[in-house]
Amino acid sequence: MDQQLIWWNFISGATRYFHDIVAAAESGKVLLIEEAPYMDHFFLLLQDRIRQWDSSLQIENLHAKNWGDNVAIGETLMNRYAPQSDYHPMDGSRIEYIAKHHLLADRAFIVRNANMRREWIDTAIEYAKFSTMHNGLFILTYSGVAPLTQPRKGVTMLRWGDYFTSYDMQLFASYCVAQRQLLSSGVREYIALLASRIAGTNPNLCSALATEEAALDLRGLLLRLVPAHEEAARLVSERGILEQIIWEAQIQTIFPIIEKVRRDFIERYGTALEDIFPVIDDFDKVLQSPYDMEFRHMWYYYFKSSGFRHEGDESTFRLVYDARNDLAHLEPLESSRIMKIFALNGRG
Repeated sequence: MDQQLIWWNFISGATRYFHDIVAAAESGKVLLIEEAPYMDHFFLLLQDRIRQWDSSLQIENLHAKNWGDNVAIGETLMNRYAPQSDYHPMDGSRIEYIAKHHLLADRAFIVRNANMRREWIDTAIEYAKFSTMHNGLFILTYSGVAPLTQPRKGVTMLRWGDYFTSYDMQLFASYCVAQRQLLSSGVREYIALLASRIAGTNPNLCSALATEEAALDLRGLLLRLVPAHEEAARLVSERGILEQIIWEAQIQTIFPIIEKVRRDFIERYGTALEDIFPVIDDFDKVLQSPYDMEFRHMWYYYFKSSGFRHEGDESTFRLVYDARNDLAHLEPLESSRIMKIFALNGRG
């Protein structure tokens, strides 16, 4: 499925942002909205929705950067869309005249990156002051710092940052990696955690990371993505941050598997383990039953002297025992061990 469709149709923060903008557009005069990922697709959806409630509305797509400093916005709008008007300077500003006389009632203006030309912001505010509802609509986007610090009459401002959360990117990553159907669910979950955490607010980077290579050689993948993504370059140079991200993803995905393996060993060797209780370990903890035992207890009180009864048990035990110790000491596991652990108990 197309990434832009996933983003605007299935990601909670994005869908709420879209629906709130649609609601504001239906009843508003001027909208100031923060640029979000995949805005080209967003505006295709928005224009379709606008035409559903007013099919006669003419939608004009503009970009603030195409309006030079010497181009007066009010005068240009009047010349383009109301050239026969009887405007006189005594009537007030051109924008006030346009608003009061409903000269743009059949139009909606989408102005991208209006903060690149502050006059667009001022024009929209003035238009909202003198206009009425259903008398023409201005939708202006901005990037960076919000252009208004306080409410203005007739102006609705929506911030993308108020809608987007880290869980949105994790869900998006899950959709992206779901296409890798040959990977196990555990590996896909691990990759989604890595991709979403590294990508931050960038779904393009997230999508590029949603591949098996992220689990096998994350650093190598980031190096390959450096030319297209500044964030990848930063993480490659800051090894400590990258290792922290890897460790956190492994804690969430590997630890539950390790715990399941621990309980499997207890159930399989439970009768033999019962004979050693009660016992006090080297930290003065009283162990009453096999289910109180960690891997170290099982090793020192039983397996070290009695060995393993089933083929493959020793290698599995050593794999998860060492992995748990490393993770508990904040050491991320190398990819070869990660993939072996995911392969345990039907997770591979």
